[in-house]
Amino acid sequence: PCKNKTVPLITSARDRDFLKSLYEFIAGEKESLCCPDEGSDEQRHTVYSAAFDKVIDYATSYKTILTAIKKEYDCLIASIKNNDRKVKVARGKLKTMMAQPTSLMYCRRRSVQLQESIIFAFLTGLTFCEMLNPEALAKHLGFLEQKQADLLNKKKNQYVPVQVKADLEIKMRAYLNKKDELALENDKLYFNLVILIKTKYSWVFSNHRFMHMFEAGDYEAAAFHAARSPHGVLRNTETMERFKSVTVNDGGLPPLLLYFQALMISAQPGKQLLGETLCLEGVHCALQHGYIDLITFWVTQHRLTYSEELGDVLCSHGDKDPRIADTCLALAHIIYTTCGVLRKTALCMCKRGLTIGALEFIYQNNFTLDDTMFVLKGCPSLTLLQGLTQKYGSKPALLSVGYVCHSLLSSYLEDLAFQLLEKIIADGPEKAILDDMMCGTESWSEIAARCEQMNRPHLAQEIISTLLSQAGAVCLSPGSAKLMEHVFM
Repeated sequence: PCKNKTVPLITSARDRDFLKSLYEFIAGEKESLCCPDEGSDEQRHTVYSAAFDKVIDYATSYKTILTAIKKEYDCLIASIKNNDRKVKVARGKLKTMMAQPTSLMYCRRRSVQLQESIIFAFLTGLTFCEMLNPEALAKHLGFLEQKQADLLNKKKNQYVPVQVKADLEIKMRAYLNKKDELALENDKLYFNLVILIKTKYSWVFSNHRFMHMFEAGDYEAAAFHAARSPHGVLRNTETMERFKSVTVNDGGLPPLLLYFQALMISAQPGKQLLGETLCLEGVHCALQHGYIDLITFWVTQHRLTYSEELGDVLCSHGDKDPRIADTCLALAHIIYTTCGVLRKTALCMCKRGLTIGALEFIYQNNFTLDDTMFVLKGCPSLTLLQGLTQKYGSKPALLSVGYVCHSLLSSYLEDLAFQLLEKIIADGPEKAILDDMMCGTESWSEIAARCEQMNRPHLAQEIISTLLSQAGAVCLSPGSAKLMEHVFM
């Protein structure tokens, strides 16, 4: 193998002699130790390691480098040896695992043999001689049968199926859960009971204090105490009737009004408001004594519970007292708007002279015929009537001339109907009468007859002339026929 390797150029005779002796040392050692030429062998590794040590001892300039290489070489050899040991251990374990099925088979076979030998064992409680005695065997059989009967009886009377136990456990868990729920509810009820007891004592104390101040004639203090009573126990109609029964003429506010004033002051805007009954009574009381400013404050500051009845009270009082009519109508307008009573909102606007605004409000909210007639009859006005019988912007008229005149002539608003007819006749009646889709020829004939009865012959004649001017035959009622005969006599 030394002849096949390339030897570096060595010029020194000393180096050549050393190298030659080194090769001879390696060859001699391998031959004496019988090392194989190829493959892994520990003896060959030892020979080459000793040769490397000789090279390190001989070298001078590269001793450090060669020492490091030798160290790496030894580590590699040690690693290879360690891996070989691990492989051997793994192979041993593998052989052991492969032998386990065979051992298991032998164990199972031995188990069968032992089970077979159990059959020939002695009976429990009997000696060998007793096992050969028929009487002893019969006695032992009776004992076993009795024991079997006892076990069966015990099973029947003292044991139940496993499912019964499972069902009982489910029921027990349900009862325990129910018990926990009841315990929590009991705690809550106890807490509520404590609160109720404390509240009751506070109510009793508050009531006694109120009665003391009320009977002493300190009505203002009694009113504020009632308004601030715990949980509103004194903010009710019973307390109101108590103040209402007192009549004092000392020049100040009446006790009942003092009570309502205290209630409104203590009320939070929009929260914890009084009931409708108390609000109506309070407004009645303030109006009765002329304190419209108080009502204005209550309404604008949201201290009242708004209702349609409350707005009706203000409107009714405004009709009776013209001095504060506008204020009452303005307050009623706020209440009706909040409650969504649109027809009465529009009526308030008309009564305040806001006819144009009322017309805009009516058309924007798409009033029905009934709502429109309600507003018109509540506040009869020619301006309003003309606005309702004419187009409003791009929207058609809500009422036709014939329909509204026919309705008004049947009520106490005949003069308003005649004013509208006079206006229509002056502007040309053809379009208003002939294009009327809500009022037919017979209804217009009845309108003409009514005009004749109310000494408006010129209106009746204009209506009949307009009806006769349309193409085609016109069917008239007997009353209209008589009117035609009378008109053209």
